[in-house]
Amino acid sequence: MPEHRPLAVSRRVAARLGVACLLLTAAAGCAGPDPLGGFAAPRAVHLAPDGRLLVTDQGTGDDDGTVVAVDLATRRRTVLLDRLPSTRGSGQQHADLAGPSGAAMAADGTVCAVIGDATREGAGFSTLRCSDGLVADLEAYERAANPDGRELASNPYDVAWDGRDGWYVSDAAANAVLRVDRAGRIRTVAVLASMAPFGGRPVQGVPTGLARAADGSLYVALFGGAPAEGGPAVVVALRPEQGVRGQARPVAAARSVAPIGVATTPQGLAVLDYGGGPADRGRGRILLVAGSADVGRVLAAGMDRPVGMARLPDGRYVIAETDRSRLRVLTPENARTSGPETTSQNRTVRAVGS
Repeated sequence: MPEHRPLAVSRRVAARLGVACLLLTAAAGCAGPDPLGGFAAPRAVHLAPDGRLLVTDQGTGDDDGTVVAVDLATRRRTVLLDRLPSTRGSGQQHADLAGPSGAAMAADGTVCAVIGDATREGAGFSTLRCSDGLVADLEAYERAANPDGRELASNPYDVAWDGRDGWYVSDAAANAVLRVDRAGRIRTVAVLASMAPFGGRPVQGVPTGLARAADGSLYVALFGGAPAEGGPAVVVALRPEQGVRGQARPVAAARSVAPIGVATTPQGLAVLDYGGGPADRGRGRILLVAGSADVGRVLAAGMDRPVGMARLPDGRYVIAETDRSRLRVLTPENARTSGPETTSQNRTVRAVGS
């Protein structure tokens, strides 16, 4: 009589099954808490080297920011960093909430998060904080180096592992991309004081979302200063290891109204477009762009001021809408308009192309 062995399911297949469960209402085999529900103020989302989804949650403003890893295959959530600085009195013009804004994981499992600016000196904001105990003071670096030569201000937005022994950080207020090594040493990788040299409107760069490609290129979304008119904003590409005197030469990679996130795909760059100014609701979209001269193809539209994006292995996208306290899973198709919405527990899923 032949031996019956349990069916082996690869992690890739399991991940796809897990995402399929997310796209269905509670049904046989998919019941249980929504692993993407219940976040207070989700911000940047990225895929970790182990395949889990890293969700950065700013919290409620009571020093309760977190970084959570979500395993879509098993539907399990693991808190990687908690009790991170978070406040409702940020002092910022367009956002009262400040806290952890982006997180990334290295191959050895070390997790680092950047804490956004709350205009509160010495309170733990404008820092890079890591699970190995590293704390890098980005505000102090801004005061010492002032990369763009303008107002002294630091508001780190996103972070990406550099593939070796350090971290890239986008500092939106400093108009710079920085690198922090494992010893906490900080240096400037690129200054992005204006978008004009890259074919964008002549305002400050305001670097936000980061994505590191397999070849080592670093893509940086330049959100652009207000107003969001008078020309496009841009996404630039850097090759940090080819930099002269420690700085890399940025080149235009894509253009859109207000790019705030970016992800690499086999077909080109996926660009998350905020859609305009802070008052513009429902104009967020995902564009697939083949190059700097390509106007892009709309993969999804109708998002409410999206601020973070991750591309799943099966081609779906997880989008963070902080102001609505939700994460959404979007399925891109060939159509340019959004179809009907369906609700899966605490999360709204919009099917595109119907």
